[in-house]
Amino acid sequence: MMREPSPPTWVRDAVFYQIFPDRFRSGDPGNDPPGTQPWDESPTHRSFSGGDLVGVLQKLDYLRDLGVTALYLTPIFTASTNHRYDGEDYFQVDPALGGNEAFRELVAALHARGMRIVLDGVFNHCGTGHPFFRDVAERGRQSPYWDWFMIQGDRPRVDPEPNYACWAGCANLPEWNHRKPAVRGYLLSVVRHWIEAYGSDGWRLDTVEYLSPDFVRAVYRTAKEANPEAYVLGEVMGLATSWFRHGALDGVMHYKLWEGLVHFFAERTWDAPRFARYVQGIWSSYPREANYACYTLLGSHDKPRFLTLCRGDVRRLVLAAAFLFAYPGAPAIYYGDEIGLEGGDDPDCRRTFPWDEQEWNRDLLDTFRALVRLRREEPALRRGDVEWARAHRRSFVLVRALPDSEVAFALNAEEEEVEVMLPGGDRWTDLLTADRVARRLPLPVMGFRYLKRGRG
Repeated sequence: MMREPSPPTWVRDAVFYQIFPDRFRSGDPGNDPPGTQPWDESPTHRSFSGGDLVGVLQKLDYLRDLGVTALYLTPIFTASTNHRYDGEDYFQVDPALGGNEAFRELVAALHARGMRIVLDGVFNHCGTGHPFFRDVAERGRQSPYWDWFMIQGDRPRVDPEPNYACWAGCANLPEWNHRKPAVRGYLLSVVRHWIEAYGSDGWRLDTVEYLSPDFVRAVYRTAKEANPEAYVLGEVMGLATSWFRHGALDGVMHYKLWEGLVHFFAERTWDAPRFARYVQGIWSSYPREANYACYTLLGSHDKPRFLTLCRGDVRRLVLAAAFLFAYPGAPAIYYGDEIGLEGGDDPDCRRTFPWDEQEWNRDLLDTFRALVRLRREEPALRRGDVEWARAHRRSFVLVRALPDSEVAFALNAEEEEVEVMLPGGDRWTDLLTADRVARRLPLPVMGFRYLKRGRG
C-alpha cells in the first residue's frame, strides 16, 4: 500500500523569498514588452517594468548571502498582464521573462546552490487570450472546447456582464470547468510537466478556496507522483483545517497568522495574551505536520507592505520578523522587505526593487541576515516543539524545544523596558550577543532576545 503523502522534509528548514518577476530585476532589456516604463516609476495595474528571470539569476548570490533557500515566483507563463494570473500558455514561460530556456538555467543555478523553486499554479481560471477560450469565442458551441468553460447562451459575451463563469466577476479571467475530465487531465499535465521536465520543486496553488477539494487533492497527488519531495502550498485566506483533513495540501500561505501579526505588531490593537490565544487557536486547529509546513509571511503581492502597515516604524517590522523566524513554519521574505521597501494596496505593494544600495536600510538588512542565520544554526527554531511560557501586556516568551536543545524567544512590544521571567532555573545564553543571562531578564523598549538554555 502506498504511503500517504506528507510535507517534504526540506520545508521545515526553508527560508522562502517571494518574487514578483516583473518588479525584481531587469536582466535583459532586449525582452522588455513594448511600452515598458522606467524602472523607478511607480507601478500601475497595467504597467510593465521589465523584470525577468535573467534578473533573478543575476541576483542569486544576493539571495544566498541573505540566507534564502527557496524561491516562490508569482506566475511566469505567457499572459497579457504584468501579474500573469491571466495565463495563455501553461507550457511556455513568457518570452518577456526570458522564455523556457531562462527558466531552465535558473532552476539549474538554484539547485547548484542548494536552493529550491516553487511555481504559481493558476488552475481555477485562465485568460481570455488562452487559445481554447479564443476558439470558443470564435466558434461558439461548435468549438471542441465549448464545455471546458461554463457559458450561458451560444457564445461568450461581456456586456452588460459576462455570461460565463469568471474569477471574482473579472471578465478577462474565465474559469475552467473542472467537472470535465479533459480539463482536469490538461491541468494535471501542467502540474507534472514543470516538475518532471524542468525540476521545479513544487506549486503554490492560486485561489484554492475557489477550487473543488477533489481537484486540489488530484493536483497534490500528481505533484507527489512526479516528485515525492514536491511542496504543494495553497493560497487560503481563511482557516485551512478542512484542506488538511482532506489531504489536499502540505501547507498554506499563512494569512490567518498574518492577520494576528498585523493586529499585534503593526496596528498595536491587541495585547500579548490576546495574540497568544489567537496563534494557539490556529495551531490547535491544524495537524502538527501542517503547522511546520505552512509558509509564514509578513507580506505578499496581495497585501500592503508590512512596513507601511507599521506607518514606517522599522522597530515594529523588526519585532514581527523576529517572531516569524522564531515560530514554526517556513518563514518567507517578500522581495524588498529586507531593505525597507514600502507600499500600500495593489499595485503599490508591487514596486520595483531599488538596486541602488544607497536607498537601502542597511541595518534592517543586517537584522534579516542575523535572523536567517540564527534559524539555520539552531535546529530547535526549525523543528522544535512550541510553548507559550509567558504573555503579559505587550511582552511574551515563546519556547522552542528539542530533546537536546531549547531556545526561548523573548519579545517586548512596549514603549518602556520590562522584565520577564524565563522558564526553569538554568542559565541562558543570548544567541546574538553571547551574553549569559539569569532567569530574570530585562527587555529593552521594542526589543527581543533569542536565548539558549545552558546545561552546564
